Order: sequence, then structure tokens, then C-alpha cells
Amino acid sequence: MSKEMLIVLMCTFFASNSFAKTEFPVDFLLQADVTPSAAGFKIKSVVISPNNFTVIYDESHERFHDINSTLTVNTDIPSSRLESFYYDINLVENNASCLLHNGKTIYYEPPVLAMTNNVGDLVEVNSRNPLLWQEFDDVVSGTQASVKKINLSFSKIPVTDFINNYKYCEGKMTLMVGLSI
Repeated sequence: MSKEMLIVLMCTFFASNSFAKTEFPVDFLLQADVTPSAAGFKIKSVVISPNNFTVIYDESHERFHDINSTLTVNTDIPSSRLESFYYDINLVENNASCLLHNGKTIYYEPPVLAMTNNVGDLVEVNSRNPLLWQEFDDVVSGTQASVKKINLSFSKIPVTDFINNYKYCEGKMTLMVGLSI
């Protein structure tokens, strides 16, 4: 019985060995040109205008009205540079809650964030779907910049007779913006 086992193992080895000879490795060489003159650039500021919102509750739809704003990303990259530079936008935090007069806090679905992409379409941005490889397609004070439209869309608040029971509502949204390399 031990001879049969040895033969089976040897056959398996030879079969695997002969299969491996039909595969050929292919190497791809990649080169990244990161020079000090290109690597030293940075984003100088990220501004949302307006950045504080007072939202109005719509009783007929039981939610807050949508909000529109503008995001401006300014860099120190001279507009005369011919290279393409890109940046990413990640949603790091997004939460919303309301405090009722009885002291109970109601957490509800935070607003959906949508921003214009490189072709001008509004696309949803969330923690699983960041906005990547965005172009600097504007110029501000002689440096490359980007201006994006923002839309915040609120969901229904799950409280009966909300308008007569809430004390106040609040929310927080945090974006992380960085150069793509």
C-alpha cells in the first residue's frame, strides 16, 4: 500500500510540474516621476461657502429642504505648470440628530452628500465611495484650484408630530481633501 501512495504523489508532482511549464511570467516596469519640484506642492485651503446652514423643515414631506453650497480647493501650484495634478475627497464623518422637548435624542439618517465630478455630474460621495482623481480646472490668484457644487439631501425624520416635539436638530459632516499621487 505504501508503494501505491508513492506513485500517486509522484504522478501528482509531475503533472503539476508539466503544467507549470506552460505559464510564462511577464514583468511590467513602472516608473513614477516624483521630483522635488512636483512633490512639494500642497493644498492651501478648502472652503465650503456657505459653511453653516440653517435648514427649513418641510412638514408635507417630513424632512428638511435640500441645501446647495460650493466647495473651493485652492493650491500653491502655479497655473503655468503643464503637469496634471489631481486630488481626492473622502467623507470621514456624517451624522445627524434631533433633541426632543422630552430630552430624548433621535438619531436619523444623515444627509446624502452629492458633488460635481470632473464632467459636471452630481455624484454621491460617502465613506465607501470617495470622489477620486479630481482635476484642478480653475485658477485662483494665479494658482490651480477647483470649484465643486455641493448638494445635501435629507431623509425623512422618523418622529410623529415632529414639528411640535423637537427642541433643535444638529449634524456634522467632515471631509478630507488631499492631493493624489
